[in-house]
Amino acid sequence: MKISRFALLGAVLVATVGCRDSSTDPTTPIIPDLAYIRYINAVPDTNNTTFRFIDQLRFVPLTFVNVPYRGLAQGNYQGVRLDAHKIRVFTADFSGFTDAGNTTILVDTTLTFEKGKYYTILHTGYARAGQLPKQKLQVIEDALPTPGSSVAIRFINSGLNMPAMDFYALPTTATPVTGTPTQAALAAGAMSAYLTRATAQFSVVTTAVGSTTAVASGAAPAGIAGNPAVPASNGVAAIDAVDPIAGALVPGSVLTAIAFPASVSGSKAAAAAAPSVVYYLDKQPPRFSTP
Repeated sequence: MKISRFALLGAVLVATVGCRDSSTDPTTPIIPDLAYIRYINAVPDTNNTTFRFIDQLRFVPLTFVNVPYRGLAQGNYQGVRLDAHKIRVFTADFSGFTDAGNTTILVDTTLTFEKGKYYTILHTGYARAGQLPKQKLQVIEDALPTPGSSVAIRFINSGLNMPAMDFYALPTTATPVTGTPTQAALAAGAMSAYLTRATAQFSVVTTAVGSTTAVASGAAPAGIAGNPAVPASNGVAAIDAVDPIAGALVPGSVLTAIAFPASVSGSKAAAAAAPSVVYYLDKQPPRFSTP
């Protein structure tokens, strides 16, 4: 009798499993609509920063941690679901085993993102009391172009103690500043449209409006051309494709060049003592397909 009862119970369980709706199968991931965001620390007078979602854990980035001044959060763009999200940005210090980690709250706000769009969250301003402009999050929608055989670049003046600036794309950082700016009179906190240019090595040099004296500069990354896959043939082993990495020499690359002011003495950002231009890879060139 006991054996019969267990056999009947087993049959019921098998029937239950067999009738289960496959749409609720725990092995099938249900991924919601996403937007894509990245975080850049442009606060020159404090420690590193940590950007956290504090309302939920699923489908939000967990990697925007301990970001240095002028640094990009790990992994570039990260997917995030489309809810209105509670955000906090903290000062952070993880340089040793005795560090406190997340400490002072710099920003406490709510952000909402739209389906399929890309955003740069630029954290600008001063963190120290009494300093203006006060630090804040600037949310920039990244309408990423497709430059084809050219390269696309835009410029951002992160502001603070830098006035409106002219941006020049020159062969090197040492090239004398002459001629018409590539982007003229970009105000503090402002951003240019994406501009296309032929693939060639270049550097961005900024000056005060109408001046030829460099304020900040930086050479664009060259990028990596990569190579397509090659199938095995006549005893020669196949070669896997190496996808390209964005840069000045690689067609289809999309870049952002941000002019940053000098860091403030006495802060953890103090290693970045001079103004500079830093590049961020917005969009990689098309991948090579496998034959």
